[in-house]
Amino acid sequence: MRRRSFLAGTAALACGRPRRVEPGFGETRDTVAALLDAWREKMPVVGLSIALVDRGELAWATGFGMADREARQPATADTVYAIGSLTKIYTALAAVRAAQAGRLDLEAPLQRHLPQLRALGSDAIRLRQLLCHRSGLVSDWHRGSLGARPPDWRRVADEVAEEPLLAAPDSWYAYSNVGYTLMGHVLDDMSDKPYQEHVLDVARLALGGSGLGFDPPPGMAASYCAGQREHEPRLRLQPAAGMFGSVLDLVPLLRWLLAGEGAAAAMLTPQSAGPLDFDERWGLGLALQHVGLAHAGRVAWHTGRTFGHRAALFALPDRGLGVAVLANFREAGGVEDLAAFALQTALLERDGLDLPPSAGDAEARPRAPFDPAALQAHVGRYAHEFDVVRLAVERGGLVSRAEIGKTALIPAAGGGFHSADNPDAHVTIAERAGHHVVTSTVRGVETRIGVRCPFEHVPEDWLRRVGRYTVDAGPDEVVAFKAAHLTAVEGGLELRLELPQAFATSSTLARYALIVTGPHEARTFGVGRGKGQRVAAFDGPEGPELAWAGYRLLRSDA
Repeated sequence: MRRRSFLAGTAALACGRPRRVEPGFGETRDTVAALLDAWREKMPVVGLSIALVDRGELAWATGFGMADREARQPATADTVYAIGSLTKIYTALAAVRAAQAGRLDLEAPLQRHLPQLRALGSDAIRLRQLLCHRSGLVSDWHRGSLGARPPDWRRVADEVAEEPLLAAPDSWYAYSNVGYTLMGHVLDDMSDKPYQEHVLDVARLALGGSGLGFDPPPGMAASYCAGQREHEPRLRLQPAAGMFGSVLDLVPLLRWLLAGEGAAAAMLTPQSAGPLDFDERWGLGLALQHVGLAHAGRVAWHTGRTFGHRAALFALPDRGLGVAVLANFREAGGVEDLAAFALQTALLERDGLDLPPSAGDAEARPRAPFDPAALQAHVGRYAHEFDVVRLAVERGGLVSRAEIGKTALIPAAGGGFHSADNPDAHVTIAERAGHHVVTSTVRGVETRIGVRCPFEHVPEDWLRRVGRYTVDAGPDEVVAFKAAHLTAVEGGLELRLELPQAFATSSTLARYALIVTGPHEARTFGVGRGKGQRVAAFDGPEGPELAWAGYRLLRSDA
């Protein structure tokens, strides 16, 4: 049985080929409900809503659990959530429509619209690159990013004006909330209406109706973490993640993407990619590759997350199927898997289309003899998207170690490695474009996992800065992490962000490898989101200080 087997934690649901049912997606509904039941055994599931579109028609929409547990308000298809980064799709839509109307040139330099951007290389950024995350701009800017009354997002352009680029424009994909915020600034200046009004007008005109908004309505879903109710703060970077809506409000967008005409066709067109992007592909405002849906033809998708809400939207234009999922608990990072799982089931139920074979379907995976000296060539620290993992030779084999555990990499016949934890994955470690890179290939889709960090000795002036730091936050500001820890490890420095409360698997929100570039400056190392961002060091009146991603971090070892 191949269906959906790549999804961790769902093996119990994938035993035996499902019975065929009459149209109505009864099997899909039952599978989603069963998956949520499996989630409840592992985490405090609160509320979730889902809508499925089939060939332009709403096939199914419902809610599970509670939108507001204390008020005994159930989650329904009409429940409003913060949709987070799904907002980027609407920002991209407004930009593409403006370009097609001749009001905006996507090939124009960003500096033509925002001349205050002065960092080296900024003159090479084109507007199109903002929409497909290839601008080289910093990924995130945390100053005032969460709170009851965040600062005006239009000031971000001035705040990042001299912030160094992560990499030269068009080097590789590096997801950027800042890039979309600056695109919002361009649209705001271009239109005779504020950005928010302009984008909502475009959405209503292009999509034929939408109840989305930029202000949380009364009765919006509450926010939960570890089963406890939390206040859902406002997000500063409105063009990147500021919208609110229900799954029914997202249905017009799904219908429009499935039709794939006009501006939708432009947004679904793959943009340029480089050797370190491997099989990652972006259109304008949409990711265009997903390992769980590569068998279904074209795929367009995006996820979203706010302080406590989670979102996912997928469209399969060649199959006429789309799904939107929204949830109100922080642990629901699996909404992406759930959405893909729902579409896999719907494809099998409606069309009889199953996932293609993978390495994990084989009864046995051939092992190859290994050379300990060859394995030693791969030892070191590797920068992952939000972590730093270590490859080491242990008991004659190669092991990947992270805070949440370790994984054995087993030499495979024909080269590369099998992953002991993911039977579908074929792991390769090789030199690519000047970097030593770990990739994982599942069903023909190769994804970058990590890039080996250079080994360096930490200078004395940085060693004395090692310690615990807290954010110098404003009175109404909400900080997503409890503390930042600058630590010296074998081979260099690392910056670890500590979660406000420890979860079952880890107390770490993110971990970055740092490369020292001077007495008062370091950079996060790696390729992709957040890699290459400056960490500046100062000697403040009360001790060492750091500046990173818009935050001022004060030494606080207590």
